[in-house]
Amino acid sequence: MSRLSSAPEAPPPPPQSTANTSAARSRMKALPPSRPNKRLILCEDGTWLDSDSSSLKNSISIESNITRLSRAIKSQSSDGIPQVSYYHFGVGAGGWMINKLMGATGAGLGEFVREGYEFIATNYTPGDEIFIFGFSRGAYTARAIAGLIGEIGVLTREGLPYFPEIFEDVRHQHDPNYRPKYPNIPFPNKPSAIDPEYREEMQRRRLTRLNVPIKVVGVFDTVGALGTPKIGWLERIGIQSSKQKSLSFYDTSLSNCIEYAFQALALDERRWAFQPTLWEKLPGNHTVLRQVWFPGAHANVGGGYDDQQIATITLAWMVAQCEAFLDFNIDYIFDQWDDSEDFYEKIGEKPRPWSFGRIWDGMTGIYTLGGAKIRTPGRYCAVDPDTGRQTDYPLENTHEYIHPSVRARIKLKGPGIDDRGVYECKALKDWKLMIESSEDGGKWPNIFWRSRYKPEQGFAKILPEAPLKPLEKDILDYDPETRDYVLRPFLREHLDLFSNWRDDTPD
Repeated sequence: MSRLSSAPEAPPPPPQSTANTSAARSRMKALPPSRPNKRLILCEDGTWLDSDSSSLKNSISIESNITRLSRAIKSQSSDGIPQVSYYHFGVGAGGWMINKLMGATGAGLGEFVREGYEFIATNYTPGDEIFIFGFSRGAYTARAIAGLIGEIGVLTREGLPYFPEIFEDVRHQHDPNYRPKYPNIPFPNKPSAIDPEYREEMQRRRLTRLNVPIKVVGVFDTVGALGTPKIGWLERIGIQSSKQKSLSFYDTSLSNCIEYAFQALALDERRWAFQPTLWEKLPGNHTVLRQVWFPGAHANVGGGYDDQQIATITLAWMVAQCEAFLDFNIDYIFDQWDDSEDFYEKIGEKPRPWSFGRIWDGMTGIYTLGGAKIRTPGRYCAVDPDTGRQTDYPLENTHEYIHPSVRARIKLKGPGIDDRGVYECKALKDWKLMIESSEDGGKWPNIFWRSRYKPEQGFAKILPEAPLKPLEKDILDYDPETRDYVLRPFLREHLDLFSNWRDDTPD
């Protein structure tokens, strides 16, 4: 994929302030009409993944969920709104080991943040809707771009030539020793970028539009406090720690400019290097937040393994969250499910029940050196952005849910990790599944996970089961027996219907 054109090294002189021009102020307001002019969709792929390279396990390209999501988005909505997509391949994608090292250390992340932001700023006009999606390191990149928009707004065409210097100012805003290369760019006598006056003066000079809303940020399994999985030997020789220090400025918190934030998380990822980064909804934030845990490892949830069944379930979940805002080719999603069933036939298996896709064990290669750590839903603490180290402050208001596919795989005795034995979700060992009749006597039971022990103050006591949206139910309809259990869990006779599948499955 071609790179975006770079901005000039020496920016032109800054424009004069228009602070006293009421017309200029009104032009800078980001007040979208009820019907958007167009939709800008930025798709950031994960570390070591791109739609044209080899997959994690195979020499044949296996598409990530970001690739598949970008291909499912229609170029125009049913009511004629243009939907402009930009797919950004993963940091470290490609066959050379140096590319793999880039993906592990964080090298190149700044360039990807800049390019993604430039796509939005170059194409944005007031009234457009912005969507940003990402997987793995691409999820971190997506969140960093959203944070940048929340911090400096969307630069205008007048402001874009100064973006390289503005980017450096923001990058070093916490460094007291930083001396800008161009002290008078984007305007004379500029303060530190951490000072609100910095962005306010940019707006007065018509260099940016502040308070631009982002319709959706949707991510699959953000990993690493700074977007980079920590790998022990890279830290010990100083490669990874030095890179991570330069990445610490990126703001991946839940900005109030984000209207909807969705994250799919992997329950069974146990590599210590791949600890998840959850959002926290702070007081005063009005974002609609949903973070849902699924069975599987990192790339089961984000896509890239040859058995794509679980990834297709998470893909359908993400599309279902966004259907109200974006137009998708839904037949493409059904085709992906058909492809997963065809895969089993090609390897001599009969199609697996919904949620029974193979969960891969990622504890191989360099990641074995970092050790293992079971994930802990509802039990994560805030991370210090300057050091990347976890604090003792619990994340609150994370809006975490457990997907019904987890319940189905456990109760119907699906296969364990790497298809060994019966599935036991170690991440949920401190949680008990509760299925209760609805208080109002309705047809749908109340399903949730309750902590077996009294949690420390600030941690979650209840994790609700995520409700299935219509598209997800349509996928579930491919498997009537599993559907009957998922939708009517009180009927215990369904639990024995899967013995035939287990008996016919080779050890």
